[in-house]
Amino acid sequence: MNKAITIGNFDGIHLGHRKLLSVLTAEAEARELVSSVLTYTNHPAYTLFHPQQPMLLSPLNRKLDKLRILGVQDTDLVVFDNNFAHISAEDFLKDYLIPKHSPQLIIVGFDSHFGYNREGTYEFLQQHSKKYNYDLIYVEPELHQGTPISSSLIRTKLRAGAIELANRLLGEPYTMWGRVVRGKGLGRTLGFPTANLMLEEAQQLIPAKGIYLSRAQIGDKRYFGLTNLGTSPTVKSDAILEIETFLIDFDADIYDCDMAVSLLSRIRDEKTFGSKEELIEAMHCDLQMGREMMEKYSEA
Repeated sequence: MNKAITIGNFDGIHLGHRKLLSVLTAEAEARELVSSVLTYTNHPAYTLFHPQQPMLLSPLNRKLDKLRILGVQDTDLVVFDNNFAHISAEDFLKDYLIPKHSPQLIIVGFDSHFGYNREGTYEFLQQHSKKYNYDLIYVEPELHQGTPISSSLIRTKLRAGAIELANRLLGEPYTMWGRVVRGKGLGRTLGFPTANLMLEEAQQLIPAKGIYLSRAQIGDKRYFGLTNLGTSPTVKSDAILEIETFLIDFDADIYDCDMAVSLLSRIRDEKTFGSKEELIEAMHCDLQMGREMMEKYSEA
């Protein structure tokens, strides 16, 4: 089975990834090849830079779902452990990529590397293309203000609370997936019952603390919400970071349900208020602002 293949982590599948994947799928179709992505079960940095680890933009299964939606026909999942990290680029090409995938076409981007010490560059692949009889295409990066769009750039924007910019770079709203679990029920006593999300991927990045307009998906239904990312310092003292969403115009028991929360816009910072009454007043202001913003996103 001859393939057109690309190699990478593809965390978040942002606009830069999508540009490369669109070339992959189009070229595969034109050449009657199978479009394939070789990616990793774990982020390479978990092995290379432990204990410093980047937080993920999407869980593995969500990444695989998105690759399929974008037209990728085949994925090869590789465990990026210490043994894999020390395989030379030449050995990886000779002993794995060529015999397993029979690539007639390899697609690379501006930051495509593989093999020990990141030796597997575009230039490396050029040098070996005649020997192994494959074509090679280089895809220029997608830029934001002159800077290549990357997963690390998007993580920086999310940590700064620049959610609308991060969403533009991703090509869709930043989404966190998980299950609704029981909290302390404090939101209900304030008139704003919340659904507490336990992430399905513990290493997924939680953006900057604050109140966000969000859209939650439960099954095939979607609801606007106000999502608090933070510790709720006015009413709690445990300093535990939580993801709490008040679903607007919604009243049902959704404990233990799977839920996806997409952040649309940041309303304000998390604050410590002088009293519960001040907090409730601020929450009503948040809700009013959220309702005013909903029309902008109602057709998205």
